Amino acid sequence: MNTSARAAARVGLVGGAALLAAALTVTSATAASAELDYSCEYFVGQTEETGDATASFDTGIGEGLVVEVGDEVSIDPFTGEVTLPTGFVEGLRDAEYTDIAGGGLMLTLVDETGEEYVVELSFDATDVPAEGPMVLEVSGEGDPVVATEAGTNTLVADAFFLFVDTGEEGDEVGLFCELTDEGDVTIDAFEATAPATPTTTVTTTASATPVRPVVVQTDFAEDRSSALPLLAGAGLASATVAVVAFGRSSRRETARRH
Repeated sequence: MNTSARAAARVGLVGGAALLAAALTVTSATAASAELDYSCEYFVGQTEETGDATASFDTGIGEGLVVEVGDEVSIDPFTGEVTLPTGFVEGLRDAEYTDIAGGGLMLTLVDETGEEYVVELSFDATDVPAEGPMVLEVSGEGDPVVATEAGTNTLVADAFFLFVDTGEEGDEVGLFCELTDEGDVTIDAFEATAPATPTTTVTTTASATPVRPVVVQTDFAEDRSSALPLLAGAGLASATVAVVAFGRSSRRETARRH
């Protein structure tokens, strides 16, 4: 190899190493949760059964994010992968579904405070495989997480509900999954610091005229409406209540781990 060729190869190796380092940095900044274990109740038409699923989730919270207490932290884009229960997939095959699409809800919470957040999920048309496991790629949107306490704020996974948009009234297909994982259920985390205390300077003079404080009315209503359509057989409000209630009942043993 001549000198110029060696130099070119060296440049290529250095550049490749730099690109690899950058790729690893991006991966670590958007690392998903561990693969989490779930126990599910599923229904395909008139058939109702139970089975196990696994899932992992991720948010748009960047690695090493630091905010002040009171700040809002966006979780969008929220993404995940759900490996469906074997029996549920077999039920889809038996019912001759070639592909499925739909949506759902997921309950998450901040581990340190117990503050709950509901994420609206959706998944695009996904082929039902002729054999073997089936994985759904889900995406979601939710209200931003409010940093209510100084220190680490850890967003953890909890129960979720998925429904299939069958296009037929009364033809219900979906599953409700309870978190059973005994390991680390962290999705993402960020740090919050106490806001800086403003410095107030008071100046007085002998001839100063007293100034009465001005009272400002600050009442307002916050709009937290949702655009998600009615879920399979139930309104969004009812489905949200069900997910939150079910998550609360299972969280005592699975969600708060330190």
